[in-house]
Amino acid sequence: MNKVCIGCGSKLQTLDKNKEGYINPKVYEKATLCERCFKIKYYGEAYVTDNPKDKTSLIKMINDSKKSVVYLVDTLTISKETLSVIDSLSNKVYLVLTKKDLLPKSVKNSKLKEYISNLTLIKDVFVISALKNNGVTEVYNELIKNNEKSVYVIGYTSSGKSTFINKLLMLNGKSGNITTSSLPNTTLECINIKLNDKLTLIDTPGFVSENSSYNFIDVDIYKKLLPKSVIKPKVYTIKKDFMIILGDILRIENNSNEDVNLVFYFKNEIKLNKMRSIRNELLKDKDKLDVKVSDKDIVLEGLGYIKVVGYANLTMYTLNKKMISVRNKMI
Repeated sequence: MNKVCIGCGSKLQTLDKNKEGYINPKVYEKATLCERCFKIKYYGEAYVTDNPKDKTSLIKMINDSKKSVVYLVDTLTISKETLSVIDSLSNKVYLVLTKKDLLPKSVKNSKLKEYISNLTLIKDVFVISALKNNGVTEVYNELIKNNEKSVYVIGYTSSGKSTFINKLLMLNGKSGNITTSSLPNTTLECINIKLNDKLTLIDTPGFVSENSSYNFIDVDIYKKLLPKSVIKPKVYTIKKDFMIILGDILRIENNSNEDVNLVFYFKNEIKLNKMRSIRNELLKDKDKLDVKVSDKDIVLEGLGYIKVVGYANLTMYTLNKKMISVRNKMI
């Protein structure tokens, strides 16, 4: 009988270290995790597989099943790409906004739900922080109330999908063994997880965004840029011919004659430096993008966003312009 890794869903095998599901033959009989998941869970080692699952075929499989879907979206990086998944789903969708604990406490759940209601027709919207165990029970109770027997759990990489499932497992008196990581392709195969006699979850491989920052930043550096605590917004007024440098990944110049007001929502430890842009070549060898917006959010996919207050005529330089998108103002 084939054994399956309870962390990522891969079939355990002892023949090839470079393939999914490898485990040392000496510990095969008692192993429940593959070597990769074991090292991620207990040593925090970073692993990115080069075998992402096709989103289109996964969504087709889900639609064909007629089963309901719990779709997790990282609140910090809501974008057209993440919301477009909803349009491709024909089944009932429970939309779960995650990582609420990273936003300032002044941001109310009702405000986030109102924001989403203006972007999508989904009525079942929940706001949670799985790490803080806030809102998870509400989602579970709704699934039970609606007599859901089996639901798919989907989301983009780093949406908090595995953390959410682990909290549901613990809520039902079970051990949370699904491997969690901020990197793509942690869950490699669909995993059936029976919470109890009433509900089974189907964990799926995370969708991999071509626009996310993790595609363009060194793995170890990317992990250090992810916020772990409540973000303290940083407000800057930028005059003409001045700029803001965000770490080593973004340069923002003010090209208008008027002052520009920007509010940054990123990890508190990321350094922001304001300086003159004239005769300063810092980061100008990166991708260039001109952005003209008014009262919008500029999202740096996978890391955070910048709220533009009023009108702004900006030139931005970053590692890859795919990382940047514009959305309606959330806060």
